[in-house]
Amino acid sequence: MPITGLSQYLTQHPVLTLLLICHFLSDFQLQSQKVADRKNTDKKYLLLHLLGVAFSLILLTCFLPSLWLTSLLILLSHAIIDFGKSSVAKWLHLSTMWTFLADQMLHLVIIVLLTGSIFCPYLTVNAVTAQVLNLILFLVLITKPTNVVFKIFFQKYQPQDNQKLDTIPGAGATIGLLERVIMSICIIFNQFASIGLVFTAKSIARYNKISESPTFSEYYLIGSLFSISSVLLAAWICLF
Repeated sequence: MPITGLSQYLTQHPVLTLLLICHFLSDFQLQSQKVADRKNTDKKYLLLHLLGVAFSLILLTCFLPSLWLTSLLILLSHAIIDFGKSSVAKWLHLSTMWTFLADQMLHLVIIVLLTGSIFCPYLTVNAVTAQVLNLILFLVLITKPTNVVFKIFFQKYQPQDNQKLDTIPGAGATIGLLERVIMSICIIFNQFASIGLVFTAKSIARYNKISESPTFSEYYLIGSLFSISSVLLAAWICLF
């Protein structure tokens, strides 16, 4: 039975795909960790973030001038949400995880609604271009956004400093990114069985840590399962 996801819908609505690419690039790839940590308390960093949002939308509008009103409305809504996010989170006593979820859901809902409104022009592209756009969105999703989501949702399971074994700072995130890229290549070429080789290699490299620290082994398993789940979900959205 063939797997049917959202890729057909994205193919029929390339403007939505382009705006989603802009959103995730500006909210993750173009945003440094320092800006992400301080934008809720320092307006200077929030403005710096909004400049990144504006940059991606302006770049898109340069290629598609008819999108200027949609891009402007997205930028304004993004600014309003980000300016009010910290105050609302304090008022409702929301945790970091729920604040992040609400923030992203609001951004995405607004993008979807605007692309279906009269303000957004209809764009048609050929099948190859649509598939390329879907692939770009797929690659954007499985990189930094996935790392950020894992850090926010599963940080409480991370071993404490006295439980960690020697490792290079940032190596875990890089390994996770590379394993998702390799899994993506396997999925694109329909080599699903090859995905198991990635986890076999990881398990061999981490065998001593897994056997010596139950806490690390649980965290490692959570990370591995989340990694493959995120790639499959992104593939369901963009490729199937």
